[in-house]
Amino acid sequence: MTTSPKRRAALAAGAALALGALLAGCAAGGDAESEGGGTLVFAVETDPSCIDPQQPTVTQALYIGRQVVDSLVDQDPETGDIVPWLAESYESAADMTSFTFTLRDDVTFSDGTALTSDVVKANFDSIVEMSADGSTATLAGQYLSGYAGTEIADEQTFTVSFDAPNAAFLQGASTMSLGIVSLASTEETPEARCQDGVIGTGPFVYDSYAPNSEVSMDRREGYAWASELRGHEGDAYLDRIEFAVVTEDSVRVGGLQSGEFDIVGELPYADEPRIAEEGYSIYAKANPGIPTSLIPNLENPVLADDAVRQAIQLGIDRAEITETLGYASGDVPTSALSSGTSGYTSQADALAYDPDAAVAALEASGWTEGADGIREKDGQRLTFTATGFYEQQMMELIQLQLAEIGVDMQIDFTDAGGFFGAIAERSYDVLFAALTRTGPDALAVMFEQAAPSHWAVVDDADLEAMLAEQAATSDEAARQAILDDIQATVIDEGYLFPILEVYQLHASQPEVTGFAFDSASRFHLYDVELG
Repeated sequence: MTTSPKRRAALAAGAALALGALLAGCAAGGDAESEGGGTLVFAVETDPSCIDPQQPTVTQALYIGRQVVDSLVDQDPETGDIVPWLAESYESAADMTSFTFTLRDDVTFSDGTALTSDVVKANFDSIVEMSADGSTATLAGQYLSGYAGTEIADEQTFTVSFDAPNAAFLQGASTMSLGIVSLASTEETPEARCQDGVIGTGPFVYDSYAPNSEVSMDRREGYAWASELRGHEGDAYLDRIEFAVVTEDSVRVGGLQSGEFDIVGELPYADEPRIAEEGYSIYAKANPGIPTSLIPNLENPVLADDAVRQAIQLGIDRAEITETLGYASGDVPTSALSSGTSGYTSQADALAYDPDAAVAALEASGWTEGADGIREKDGQRLTFTATGFYEQQMMELIQLQLAEIGVDMQIDFTDAGGFFGAIAERSYDVLFAALTRTGPDALAVMFEQAAPSHWAVVDDADLEAMLAEQAATSDEAARQAILDDIQATVIDEGYLFPILEVYQLHASQPEVTGFAFDSASRFHLYDVELG
């Protein structure tokens, strides 16, 4: 495909405004042949920081990594059913402590090596090693919680075993976090994998990564093992994908309107109606898992006070946040799980806005109003700091709402590196974040204190026991009853303060077709064509 000089100049100008170093891309979708091919330029909001899909938790990194790695199984986003992918068949033990897979015999990595049982074992072993200290591969490590090893029967058949039941593993095996990389990639250092990428079996192959600028990848020739959930077979339609890092919302939107970008990720919610009216394609899908929330560290003495947590829960006006910030496709959360997540149970009554009850709870506990309106108790000011790296306006609105009941929430607005560094060091009072997972195991990731990468820091033996029990329960009705109790406990005790049900919002040129969300509200570009 011939690159348009005009397009390159436009991209360079946009880059100078946004970052000073944005990729100069190829022609927009309108210039591509309808039969396929061409370069897709996709503007993303945040630098991925790491392009090894097994290591990061940053959403943009997961978007990108999905295109280069395949998974053992896939999950239907409509039904939740698990279907074969790299594995042609699988079987779960009744007690959920072991899972046996039989691989397809025709799959190769982009370096020409074959997919075998030994390679899968090396993948899982290396993930467990990387995730051991809780600083990287945290999502992948959670899926392999209790990993006892992988036993190889032959080149295509193996069994993954766990020390305790792991009901989340099979769904985890469908994600890019457990996407399979080559043996050579497993032998690289985590740092090299982050910067240089990995060798996968997927329909695209990494070309280059320039931090804070762009990630590029080319079509893999000879790809022949797409999941049955994809829209076609054989090679991807696109010749090339260029993910341009554009942190400024206005530059991404303007680039879509000028034709500089074929797709823009993280379309600002307030721009959705206008962009739709102008004829661009809108892609919106609610995230499963934990809603955008305030997630407390109860080692903070202020937050350890039950009355303070009760007041925060009652003092947040979630409806006002949704309406004021214009989240046209977002919903007010009603539980610790988003409503589209399997296992969800409504706790709407406990999340109702009631500032009078919030004030009463604080006063009953001895928190009296100070001269500046912020409450105090025994000489201690009712203040804490919330750490987040996106949606600063939402954090500021929560700050105003809590100030009305005498709570001082300071804001530490950082980048993704600072955010996850704070998690690793436990150097936070409250996190402002969401956690996308397609199943209720998101609750374990967030709250299970035995897991090295948990986010909420609480001391509740009963909750810990329930989390372990639900992971060991294969009977759906029995597991749901436990999940009901977990969600009630989390909301009633103020171990999580849900704010907004998150949804992914992207937009494209009208000529772009074939964009599809997966079960975790990430996406595949394998079927995408430029009209």
